[in-house]
Amino acid sequence: MTLSQSFPEPAVIVDIAEHKQTERELKKALEFAEGIITAIPDVLFEVDEDGRYLQVWTRNPELLAHQKEMLLGRTVNDVLAPDQAAIAMEALRAAGKEGVAYGRCICVSLPNGETRWFELSVAKRPSADSATTLLALSRDITERKQAEEAINSVRIQLLSVLQTMPDMVWVKDTDGVYLLCNHAYERLTGKTEADVVGKTDFDLFETERARTFRESDKAAIEAGGILVSEEWVVSRENGQSVLLETRKVPVLAPGGEVAGVLGVSRDVTELNASRQKIHQMAFYDPLTSLPNRSLFNDRLRQMITSAVSRGQRAGVMLIDIDHFKVVNDTMGHPVGDELLCQAAARLNASVRDYDTVARLGGDEFAILLPDISQGDGLGRIANNILEKFRERFLLDGQEVFISCSVGIALYPDDSADANDLVKYADSAMYLAKRSGRSNFRFYSKDLTASAEERMRLESELRRAIERGELELHYQPKVLLTSGAMIGCEALLRWRHPEMGMIPPARFIPVAEDTGLIVELGQWVLREACQTAAEFNADSDSPHKVAVNLSVKQFQSPGLVRSIAEILDETGCRSEWVEIEITESLLLDQKDETLEMLSELRSMGFSIAIDDFGTGYSALNYLARFPIDTLKIDRSFINSVDRRNEELVKAILSIARCLGQNVVAEGVETAEQAAFLAANGCGSAQGFLYSKAVPKAEIIAIRLRSPAGDLNPRERLCG
Repeated sequence: MTLSQSFPEPAVIVDIAEHKQTERELKKALEFAEGIITAIPDVLFEVDEDGRYLQVWTRNPELLAHQKEMLLGRTVNDVLAPDQAAIAMEALRAAGKEGVAYGRCICVSLPNGETRWFELSVAKRPSADSATTLLALSRDITERKQAEEAINSVRIQLLSVLQTMPDMVWVKDTDGVYLLCNHAYERLTGKTEADVVGKTDFDLFETERARTFRESDKAAIEAGGILVSEEWVVSRENGQSVLLETRKVPVLAPGGEVAGVLGVSRDVTELNASRQKIHQMAFYDPLTSLPNRSLFNDRLRQMITSAVSRGQRAGVMLIDIDHFKVVNDTMGHPVGDELLCQAAARLNASVRDYDTVARLGGDEFAILLPDISQGDGLGRIANNILEKFRERFLLDGQEVFISCSVGIALYPDDSADANDLVKYADSAMYLAKRSGRSNFRFYSKDLTASAEERMRLESELRRAIERGELELHYQPKVLLTSGAMIGCEALLRWRHPEMGMIPPARFIPVAEDTGLIVELGQWVLREACQTAAEFNADSDSPHKVAVNLSVKQFQSPGLVRSIAEILDETGCRSEWVEIEITESLLLDQKDETLEMLSELRSMGFSIAIDDFGTGYSALNYLARFPIDTLKIDRSFINSVDRRNEELVKAILSIARCLGQNVVAEGVETAEQAAFLAANGCGSAQGFLYSKAVPKAEIIAIRLRSPAGDLNPRERLCG
């Protein structure tokens, strides 16, 4: 054997070495691939174009639909449910054509009964031979799928809630393009969600409105939080304007950057109307629609604050309708309400545009007048108001003439305090009333002193009865034909230990306002009845004592019973007393008043109307009510002119027709007495005969004149 026959050729040795090296590298690559497959949690399948399983690699065999040995040689259609097998085969075909296929998801039932989701990624396997095989990577996405389903379920629920909400909800991106909206927003725009999504406000609304919405979106993004606004929008559903309260907030992307705007709008049209109604009720008078006391006080404080900062003067007026109660009582409350409305309109027409006219309550109005250069300007405005009120009012088809009284206080001249200004204007207004009504007065310091005196009088008057400071004076009534004294009128006087004799004109209004008049009236009636009993005890001719009863006495319960008790207590007979009332009591036209007067008449009292002709005289009550005597007011007697003479004649004629007696008050001259006697007046009282004198003096007059005659030459005052 030769050497060449004992050893291989060198080329052969090299070939074997390379082969061995290739095998080692292939083995190494295979081990590496198997290591990768073992490292990943996914399942790797090798299948042919028919979906037949050729190889399976996995470290989690529990994720296989069957054991590995049972899968090999079987097809996808044999292993999976038909619908899931179809999805898998579609992925295999796509990979066979295009080389790869991603994102197909299938649901697989595992041997343990569990169902899991897998995502397929398929790629054509590189191969030198002509046979085509595919590698399918199956990743378990069950948890992700469950999370997506949970998110989707929540999203569906959220969308359902959004669709049922009455509020309008929408989302836009940063360019203003709609991403979603609910049914309420569809109704607003008149378009479906499909028509809204992808559009902007410029596609849905007019240009100006769309520009406003766009600016609001940008403001919400810049604010970085909730932005609230109110906007009027025309609804495409019914064509009506609706007020929307809109809340906008930026929508943030996962990275924290702004991705869009979420908007929620609520229809607050009815709420706004309710708010306005509540505001109207809280700050405006429901009858006249003028500001009420609360709003007046608020604006008064604002006016003073503004006047302080600008160095201006300002005025406060208080206006009271004269004799409003008479209109209310005679014509009814609805007519009274109409008068208040017309008065409010006239006040508004009398002032400047920036002045405030308010109704404080009842028939009391107030006006705030800022920026006044001088008091004369307020006087002109007040005079303008009085002129407006001098025009006729048409109430319930009747012409009625009503006046008003105006009080004025000036800032800062009278006070810098809001409450004081109102108080001072009120004082000035009452001064205007006491000065004859239908005029205006400015506040002065004297009015404050007068108010303080009034408070003192009230306090002292409450103790005057128990202190014995009150007394009755009596003014005789005489027959004009003979001069015989037939009676007298009891008049209340107050002798104060410090202030001396206080005239009735000072304390009677206080008693009326405070209600003390009822208690005083009881005292006066008792004293007068006692005097009447004394006058008539030993007299053949009756001497009648006249007593005034106030309206408030008639309004107090048990008046008739109280009078009957006083008669029993004093031993006085009713025919010795004449009850004098004012016309205002009759103008109430109430059945209770008629019933009370009729009852007093049936008891034997005579009824007289005091100061006849000075009130709102109505002839019908002279026939309806049991009236015995008319007392002509002194203003008709003392003022000698042709018109007053004719009025007196008319009153005398009416009284004769109705069978009523007439007493003339305030007769001071023989000429007046002669005129009255010539025209048929029966009796009179006045300074021509005597002033009102104390009880002892009226008794002396009777003793001095046994026949009862009271000659003018013997009168006690000249």
